[in-house]
Amino acid sequence: MSSLLARTRDRLLPIVLSQAIGLLCGLIGVRLVSHWIPPATLGSYGVFLTFTTLGLWVVHAGLIKFITRHWASSTDQAALLRTCVHSWTKKLLWLAPAALAAACIIERENPLNTSALSVTLFLSSALIALGVIAQSALQAARRYWTDLTVSATGSLTRTFLPPLLFLAFDNALGLYLGFCLHALLFALTALWMVRGSIHPATASSTAPAITPIYDGAFFAILSLTGWMLMGINRWIVAGFFGETTAGFFTLAGNLAQIAPAMLGAVFMQYFQPGLFASPHTTVSERRALARRVDLTALAYTVLALAGVAAVHVLTPWLIGPLIDERYRPALGYIAGAGCFGAAVIIGQFFHTLLLAAHRERACGPVDLIAAAILILGGLASALLGGEPWFLRWLMLTPLLPWLLNRPLAHRHLFRASPEIADHQRS
Repeated sequence: MSSLLARTRDRLLPIVLSQAIGLLCGLIGVRLVSHWIPPATLGSYGVFLTFTTLGLWVVHAGLIKFITRHWASSTDQAALLRTCVHSWTKKLLWLAPAALAAACIIERENPLNTSALSVTLFLSSALIALGVIAQSALQAARRYWTDLTVSATGSLTRTFLPPLLFLAFDNALGLYLGFCLHALLFALTALWMVRGSIHPATASSTAPAITPIYDGAFFAILSLTGWMLMGINRWIVAGFFGETTAGFFTLAGNLAQIAPAMLGAVFMQYFQPGLFASPHTTVSERRALARRVDLTALAYTVLALAGVAAVHVLTPWLIGPLIDERYRPALGYIAGAGCFGAAVIIGQFFHTLLLAAHRERACGPVDLIAAAILILGGLASALLGGEPWFLRWLMLTPLLPWLLNRPLAHRHLFRASPEIADHQRS
């Protein structure tokens, strides 16, 4: 009993508190945004936010995977952190032109100073990636209370700074500058916390070199599809149905993602370290690992979809007390946005299965095929059937990870490998 209480206090409680703070900040953010920001401006800001994850999801994705995989077992964490920060700095050369191109795309829809927009977007994307690199180290080391400080800082600054600076500037640039300031404070907090939790190096310690699979183009190309998945629906809605509708969809997504995102963070933080520590050499060990991931993903699916349904049912009563009346049309997009968000996270469980079994290269075909179907399905439904069929497609997407990601991941997981062959010969 005492060990259960200790695990709850040291592990589960800070994770739940982090999500509770995120939930409270999210609800406050919905009220501020819906009462202060017009739908068309929010639509442009929603598109801007999809580009702020270029560093996190694309350029620096391999570094985040690397530090998550190796931090806990490293005998020289200080050197490992320096190595990752140095690699982060070098990769900024790739992020700069991407930020400029994204600024040009945003500027076409919402005329602003392209130079100011590109600098803001570049800094936001770079700092968010740096903060997540440091936070991933804390999570890998199971520093749950320290991670709570970082998460709470990020939630508070993201909720209040963009709308407050929007009021100060009275245009969309204030939103962008507010998000950039949030990214700076988040990154500084994460770096400060991770530096204070580093284990002393052992006498014979050496920091592991970043292998080509993490430092090269593999994870960047693979993660490009993940980044596209996070933004594709906002791009489709803005492109096909207009910026005002995109504003409604953005607010709906903020509400709909409460359950899938919170549960996803809790499940990943709680179960991922144990999955990565699981044995995976023999076929029986991989079967046990696969069963564990299946049960975890199934529990997440049921809870996430139940949460989306609850939000969909309850939100009409929130018009007025929480949501401004002009955003009432957003209620029709909640179920679809929530189902798609849950589908993306469900797929991540089978991605984690392959990483835990050291099948990194198998992540490519599995994730690329699933992402292509999600993206093409959204485009085709919007183009051929308009808004009604687009929303129907979003509602069906949680089936895809179970029908596609899981079978493909299992096929690669149980394919013969040198590790298994060596174990059986011995």
